[in-house]
Amino acid sequence: MNNAFEKLDPKIREAVWELGWDSLRQLQVDSIEAVLQSRDHVILSAATASGKTEAAFLPILSLMVAERRSSVQALYISPLVALINDQFGRLESLCEKADIAVHRRHGGVNESERQRMMKNPSGVLLITPESLEALFIRRGRELSRLFCGLQFVVIDELHSFLDNVRGTHLFSLLKRLEVASGTSPRYFGLSATLGDFTQAKAFLSRENPSLVRVIEDSSHTKNVRVSLKPYIRRKPPRGKPHNPEALPDPTATIAEDIAFRCRSGSHLVFCNARVQAELLTDNLHNIVRRERWTADPFVLHHGSISKDLRQEAEETLKSGRQVTAVCTSTLEMGIDIGSVKTVCQVGPPWSVASLTQRVGRSGRKEDESQILRLYTIDEELTAESKPSERLYPELVRAIALVELLSQKWVEGNAVARAHYSTCIHQVLSVLRQTGGCHAVLLYDLLCVKGAFSRIPEKDFIKLLRSMSQKGLIAQMNSGEIILAPAGEEIVEARDFYAAFVTAIEYSVESHGERVGLLPLDSLPNVAESLLLAARRWQVEAIYHDQRQVIVIPSKGYTPPKFIGMGGLIDPRVMAQMREILTSTKGFDYLDRTSVHFLEDARSFLNRSNLAEAGIAAKGGDIVWFPWGGTRAHEALTVFAKADEIVASKDLISVTYHDCPLDVFRAHCQKVGSGAIPINGLDKLSVLLERDRFDQYVSRELLEKAFLTETLDLSAARQLAASMANGSVPSRPEE
Repeated sequence: MNNAFEKLDPKIREAVWELGWDSLRQLQVDSIEAVLQSRDHVILSAATASGKTEAAFLPILSLMVAERRSSVQALYISPLVALINDQFGRLESLCEKADIAVHRRHGGVNESERQRMMKNPSGVLLITPESLEALFIRRGRELSRLFCGLQFVVIDELHSFLDNVRGTHLFSLLKRLEVASGTSPRYFGLSATLGDFTQAKAFLSRENPSLVRVIEDSSHTKNVRVSLKPYIRRKPPRGKPHNPEALPDPTATIAEDIAFRCRSGSHLVFCNARVQAELLTDNLHNIVRRERWTADPFVLHHGSISKDLRQEAEETLKSGRQVTAVCTSTLEMGIDIGSVKTVCQVGPPWSVASLTQRVGRSGRKEDESQILRLYTIDEELTAESKPSERLYPELVRAIALVELLSQKWVEGNAVARAHYSTCIHQVLSVLRQTGGCHAVLLYDLLCVKGAFSRIPEKDFIKLLRSMSQKGLIAQMNSGEIILAPAGEEIVEARDFYAAFVTAIEYSVESHGERVGLLPLDSLPNVAESLLLAARRWQVEAIYHDQRQVIVIPSKGYTPPKFIGMGGLIDPRVMAQMREILTSTKGFDYLDRTSVHFLEDARSFLNRSNLAEAGIAAKGGDIVWFPWGGTRAHEALTVFAKADEIVASKDLISVTYHDCPLDVFRAHCQKVGSGAIPINGLDKLSVLLERDRFDQYVSRELLEKAFLTETLDLSAARQLAASMANGSVPSRPEE
């Protein structure tokens, strides 16, 4: 061991020795020195399985031993229940020798375990944001007793909380907890995928981000071995109905490759959608039966299958047996699943951050490289193909993500949001906790001290008025605001603890055991078949009052429909895609087919003059490739609607329908000069309600949020001005 180890409390040192550690990792050494010698908040940035949790808790536990307090002293917050369960055992091993209690609180914890913490609050509490919310709602008057000695807050997977609904909810709860407990704890953020630390620092210390120390681990830089195989989705002949048997989904062909590459060893296969994961796993099971393998090494893991099946998949991964888990983002974050040899990715993910997390699951052993196998699916090219399809966008985006991964670039700060919906959620929560509160105190707690600093006082008053008009709150003669009946009903609902949208789901069960969940708007009919948990079922009965679907095994199936949406593509990723298409650079991880497709895309770009003009003619339409990022492209379509031009967008282009070139140029000139105001959004048919409680937000505030948060108006104007001033003529596609 080393000098840093000697600075730990003797009881913590003893626990480390008993765990059989030969030495501390550099990240842990640096963290011990920083935590014990300063009062700084700390960000620990390192790859998956680099010992971040121990790097935070070794010095924290040493300080706790030296100064015991009669309340929870350290709060560990995780986005995942499974991650809490995983870390619970690891922390118990460290805390046992020092007689430090370790508690956990989430929906799966039994009542006796909950009561032990409530009766004797001490040590470390592991919790999700939603369970912390439940404490405010159900135990609001006990928060001071439970947390009056709180010294440390550790936030795992910090990147997953940065400026989204769940993160804003958590930030609000933490600031409210500081007020309720009268404490000012030190904050620790753990993450493997932080590119720009500015936003992360502000999350831990908004008032003084300079007090946040960043400790990065550069000792575990891994060699990443990448291979990429492209596939094509065939289109049915024009005028003929689609026949799935005649035109099999490329998922079946991808399954053939994965089956034989991942038959032995431990592997993860990431899909971007649950339905794709279901179809892929079903194909893999078919291959196992066809080849008569003695064991089926393929398991499924996603958020709509039962918790028991997910836990079974996790335990199989941890066991060291030969297994390949097909999953969505559910296994992206840091649950300990043991040593994984290969990560396969079917279709490029939406961000470099996500790809970084996923690749980091492989090559955990010191002498192992990280291995990534990418599979892309682009559309078959026909005479009717769109110009964007001729650029093989999935293939090119995958290459762009890999190149940015190799440059160690990760998406930076997200757009600043007001989060009106989440603010409404927190107003209801505070009123339930306190029984009633004056508006000035609500504003001070939630906006001045809390998470909603981007909401000025005048907008907060508008929010309260809207809530009052819609029956959520009422004002007493004393001026105190209380919950109205409709607000009480919302708060008392079992799904209130989550600030994000929760769909109405039905439990799918077979012989008394839960198989998974299906959204209400995607339920099959009685006697129909479906695919769920990679097994084929027939519906026997549906009980709407119990939200229950009873199924039996079946031979046929229909792919399930899960609620989901596409992601945002960062402008830097799109710029990288354009750079790939306009260069002649080769990439050694491409197979022959990939090289051919890339050359074909580059050739089309040059033939159609897209590289210089940026636009192509398709019939009477103008197709523009701004390469500006999803939010800028969305803004361009809204500008077009405001100018009475019909426009639509795909992942990388914006199409102006029935639009002559001179009209398009004139439109760009108007957008670039600011001559087209965006108002009257009700006439533009845009979706304003995005978050859970947006129905209670006034239209004025929803429109304000849409214009500043969903759209990048500034970037769109700059792109339009550049297009209007361009001297290179466009010519029709060949």
